[in-house]
Amino acid sequence: MPDAPEIPEAKDPFEKQVAISIAAIAVALSVIGNKGDNAKTDAIIQTNESANQWARFQSKSIKGTIARAESDILSRIQAVSADTPKHIDWLKNEITRYDSDEKEISALAKTAQEQASKASDINDRCDHAALALQIAIVIASVSILSRWRVLWFIALALGVVGTVIGVSAFRL
Repeated sequence: MPDAPEIPEAKDPFEKQVAISIAAIAVALSVIGNKGDNAKTDAIIQTNESANQWARFQSKSIKGTIARAESDILSRIQAVSADTPKHIDWLKNEITRYDSDEKEISALAKTAQEQASKASDINDRCDHAALALQIAIVIASVSILSRWRVLWFIALALGVVGTVIGVSAFRL
């Protein structure tokens, strides 16, 4: 088994400070990235739930339309049998039930759409935060190589901005 490459020790205080800040930014990136991934999954699930509810709504709507048409036809023609009036009453009850079901299903579908939209907003915010944090890590790494403190301060500022954006996703 080959020996693991030796990792050089940071001896300069500046290198240690930058390394610690990179580690802190990476932790924030991990937490925010996880939140974004969970939100993306929730958005997919809620979008699917909304589509399922709208399909169910459409099914009830079609059944209601068929019941209305059958009721209308039966009420316009001469009574075919003694059961026709009972059947027409049953159809009217079914029409009322389908209308009630449509309202309930519509509300469920709209709720799922709203939840999907919220989860999508959270995911978008986490994506923006992750981008800022990733750029911060790169700039901080370059500051070690260039030994230019200004780059490190820019990285810290981007890290703070990314973290604030990411934390705001938890408040949505």
